[in-house]
Amino acid sequence: MNILLALLFPIIGAFIMPLTKKLKGYISVLVSILSFLTVLSIYPEISNGQNIEFCMKMVFDMHIFVDKLNFIILSFVSFLNILIVIYSIKYIKKDHLRYYSLLLLTMGFTLGSFLSGDLLTFYIFFEMTTLFSFFLVMYRGTGKARRAGFMYLVMCLTGGALILISVGLVYVQEGNFEIYNLNNSASFLFILGCLIKAGAFPLHFWLPEAHPVAPSPVSALLSGIMIKIGIYGIIRFFMTHESIYWVAIIAVSSMLFGVILALIQSDIKKILAYHSISQIGYMLLGVSISSLGIAGGLFHMINHAIFKSLLFLCMGAVIYSTGERKIQKLGGLYKKMPYTMMTCIIASFAISGIPLFNGFVSKTIIFDSLSDTLLKIAFILTGAGTFISFCKLNKYVFFGKLPDNLKSTKEVPKLMLFSMIALSIICIFIGVFPNIVFKNLYTGVFDFWSLSHLLEMSASVILGACIFVFGKKVGLFDIKEYNIDKIYGKFADFINSFCKNINGIVSKDLNIYILCILLFLIILFFI
Repeated sequence: MNILLALLFPIIGAFIMPLTKKLKGYISVLVSILSFLTVLSIYPEISNGQNIEFCMKMVFDMHIFVDKLNFIILSFVSFLNILIVIYSIKYIKKDHLRYYSLLLLTMGFTLGSFLSGDLLTFYIFFEMTTLFSFFLVMYRGTGKARRAGFMYLVMCLTGGALILISVGLVYVQEGNFEIYNLNNSASFLFILGCLIKAGAFPLHFWLPEAHPVAPSPVSALLSGIMIKIGIYGIIRFFMTHESIYWVAIIAVSSMLFGVILALIQSDIKKILAYHSISQIGYMLLGVSISSLGIAGGLFHMINHAIFKSLLFLCMGAVIYSTGERKIQKLGGLYKKMPYTMMTCIIASFAISGIPLFNGFVSKTIIFDSLSDTLLKIAFILTGAGTFISFCKLNKYVFFGKLPDNLKSTKEVPKLMLFSMIALSIICIFIGVFPNIVFKNLYTGVFDFWSLSHLLEMSASVILGACIFVFGKKVGLFDIKEYNIDKIYGKFADFINSFCKNINGIVSKDLNIYILCILLFLIILFFI
């Protein structure tokens, strides 16, 4: 039961925040460290092949379960929590009580999601993370922040409702809440709810709205950790169920759609948001194929948490120092922010799948698990697009001419750099020594450094480099930003207009119309 302290420390820390006048950031770091150490304390049991499982009698039966799979996730997530809080100390300049209380509550309930041992427990923690992260998204209080926050809330509550219905169906049919009892419509609803939380295409449109308006540490938390709750639910599902073809279709759609939209963005945080959609596609593709693919998808889920958190912290550093977020207004920052530039390049190499960085090793596993040629082509094209996108991002932000208004720019404070450098080291360490993590996810042996794997993964990088050089010469990347998600807004306007027209036609009481429909159905039955 000690593992419960991992989620209780942040929650308790949130409740003692009003009692502290100062040092709220440092107290948050302390409780995050205690949470991380609590997770590590169960390593002896997990390493001996034991699973930790117990049930707490509350208003509902809270079922907690830990095995090797979610122990690795819990370890990385709780460590990332520490770095995000450390970064926040200098980044967040006002309203510390509200910010750190909400941050710790979100972190605590997120850990609870990964500790869940049955569907009901997963659902409850799923909804709690949605609630508190909603207030974090709206932290700045602007009109855009409120709009994005409510969009995030509505979408995630919709996903939660779908999961709740699937939980109810399982209980009615089986009398329990075990995930292996999901079937037919319950399976469909559960996966759909998780896909909304994960931000997969075409249920993604809350994600590029929420990330840009949230503070950068919160963006790192959302993209690096919280969207993984949906992926974790799907991974647990596929560990006890056969592959479902339409999940692979959504995966490929997310990969391609996300990277294409990222290429035509000019807001540095929106670029990263669309890449989150694309990278979620990689994870879904892996987990929907085979046992090796599940291991690869899980490994990429961990790696993505690291390099995407780093990318958001790097872009947060750029915004912190310059006050700018449009790539057209940036440039030449390599002299002013050398450490930020180096950490961003490392993260860019990682997400692009370049050898010796952590993104390479997990992408290699997923690619190796593919047997369909079309899937492999989609994989290579997405990788090429990712490489192009981050060449473009780094070129516009760190190289070229330094604008006159940025000549006084300085590097960010050391505490912010500490989190960024620590994540950079992890990106390289896992890239060089992947088996330290992978051996806990897969029982077989995988040769990461075979010539075939190096050539396969290098194909997308080489293709991306060629397209980037050619595109740079012909001005291919000087594209005006276009927000394709406006299509969803137009569709909503159409539905609203349609309902208003129907309301104008309907002049009688609704009960009369329902009665007419029932009478019509009765007549049809007897005919």
